[in-house]
Amino acid sequence: MRRLLIAGLAVVLAAAPALSQDGPGRKMPDRGQGHVDVGKAIQYAEYPPTSGQHWPVVAKWGVVYPEALPDEVYVHNLEHGGIVLLYKCATPCPEVVPQLTELLGSLPKSKYGYPKVVISPNSRIKTRFALLAWTRLDEFDKLDRDRVVRFVQAWQDKGPEDVP
Repeated sequence: MRRLLIAGLAVVLAAAPALSQDGPGRKMPDRGQGHVDVGKAIQYAEYPPTSGQHWPVVAKWGVVYPEALPDEVYVHNLEHGGIVLLYKCATPCPEVVPQLTELLGSLPKSKYGYPKVVISPNSRIKTRFALLAWTRLDEFDKLDRDRVVRFVQAWQDKGPEDVP
């Protein structure tokens, strides 16, 4: 906890999980939503990206991918109001994939009748897990079902394009 002195009064600021005034996760800059040719590499200003140029390709919803999705693909999923859950393992972690598969099956459905969520390994994230929505990011090291559900409830179907 931190203490802040305001006009002679000590105010205690408690450390809380990423939760801003308008919902879970940290607000990230909107870097636009332009399409570029498939295969063109994009240098994103922030990592992992939560907006920006991307390929005109989307990953299938409701899948725990065994190989890392290209950033340029999952950013398109975010644009369509989806959620991306990235995970990192220093060594093979076969125990994590069944946990993520079970979690995926229990997530809230989008207005289209299924969870608009994709899960992918990613070796570049700073923490063990990262939840992404369009211009939102929540990073953490311990898988927490309630935290994931809150994020999905808050940001699913909230991208700049309303697409199933």
